[in-house]
This record gives sequence, structure tokens and C-alpha cells, in this order.
Amino acid sequence: MSSLAISLREEKNSELETEMSFGLARSRDDLSQAFRLVFESYYRAGLSPEHPSRIRLTPHHLLPTTEVLLGRRGERVTSTLTMYGDGYLGLPMQSMYPVEVGQLRDDGLKLAEIGCLADRRESQSRFIDTFAELGRLLAMVAQSRGIDAILAATHPRHARLYKRIMGFRQIGELSDCPYANGNPAVALYLKFDEHRGTPLYEKYFGNPLPRQELVPYRWDSETRRYFRRVLERDSKISSFAGIQGYYNWAVVTGSLTPSP
Repeated sequence: MSSLAISLREEKNSELETEMSFGLARSRDDLSQAFRLVFESYYRAGLSPEHPSRIRLTPHHLLPTTEVLLGRRGERVTSTLTMYGDGYLGLPMQSMYPVEVGQLRDDGLKLAEIGCLADRRESQSRFIDTFAELGRLLAMVAQSRGIDAILAATHPRHARLYKRIMGFRQIGELSDCPYANGNPAVALYLKFDEHRGTPLYEKYFGNPLPRQELVPYRWDSETRRYFRRVLERDSKISSFAGIQGYYNWAVVTGSLTPSP
């Protein structure tokens, strides 16, 4: 066996032995690892062109209403999910579902959207466990920010997972997503209060995380400038008009990856 194969096997075994932890991204390195993981997942799935930076983010990430959630083993990010608060640029999915998003706003709900879901590992069973833990973290972060409901736009094949694991329900008709090579998308909705008194609500909120783990991470000016420069260099995503909704797609590796 080659030394490279041995090294890769040792790295994989080391990851398996390390307990997985979940939390908010709290450094530029955390963010860079997360954005690189999403790029790699999209690129392998044929849903993203090559970028000079080999990371994937949008102007929404530069807003203080956006937060990046991580799953990691040791110092290595193995899973990530982004929560976009409804801020200055609105929500990414409103480019595809303006009526549905507008109706929820008119109902007085404070909204957020999730997207850029990515997982490094190829095991579907491990991903499902990770997805459930990311969902638990997401629920507590959203609740601490006063968010009433979470939205998502995802491939119909993955929608079943969102419904079964996290309690989402569908609110929008099937739509072609122009930012994922024309793959179909459905709009999903999760209002936490609708699940009060259920096992799902208990799973989300029954064992709350320490308050300090939910404190928002605010990018410093240097970090914000760094990622702004990345956006400017990656010309294909430098214009907001050209990337609305571009990042609002759940892609994971392995058997859950959508066909191009």
C-alpha cells in the first residue's frame, strides 16, 4: 500500500475516533473551511463553476443577519449549514418564491432561510445523524434571535429528509432553479410553534445549549474585507443581480448528491 493511501486511511480513522462537536463559526478559518466545503460539494455535483478562490459565498454572507453553523471533528469542519436572517438583501429564495415569502412576512413572522448545506462524508446514515444535530443547533440559534419560522428551497428528493428529520412542510410548487443547472426545487417551511407539545419540539428545545454557545459571532472589519475581496475576484458571483438565490441549495456528498 502506498504511503499516500496509508496517510489517508490514518486520517479517516483519526476522524472516526474524534468526537463530533457542533457550534457557530467563530473565526475566519472556520468560515473559510465551511465555504470551501460547500464549494467542493457543489463543484463535484456539477452545480458550480470553477472559482479562483475555491470557496462559495454570496453578498448575504457579508450581512450581520447571516450565521454559519458547523459540525466538526477536532479542528476539521466536516459539515456546515448557513442561516440567512431576513435583512437588507431579503432572503435568497425570494427570487424563486416571492409570493410565498411575501405572505409570510405579511403574517408578521420574523423569517430566516437555511442553505449551503454540505457534508464531507459519504455515509448517508452518518449524514442523517449530523443533519439532526445541525437542526437542533439551528432551532436554538433561531429561537435566541427571535426568529419565528425557517424557510428552505431544496431538491424534491431531499425534501423528504427535511420533512422527516426537521419537521418542514412544503409551501411552494415545483420550480426550476436557474442557479443549480436547472435542477428542480421546492419551497419548505418550518414554524417552531406549530410543533409545541410534540417529540420534535422536545428534541429541538428540551435540552438547551449553554447561553454562551449561542452568542452571535460578529465578523471583524478585516474578515469582512477579506471575504468581500473574494467576492469581487470571483467575477461570476460578484453581482447581486446575477446570484440571487444562487446559494440557496442543499448539497451533500455521496448518495444524497443531486444529479446534475
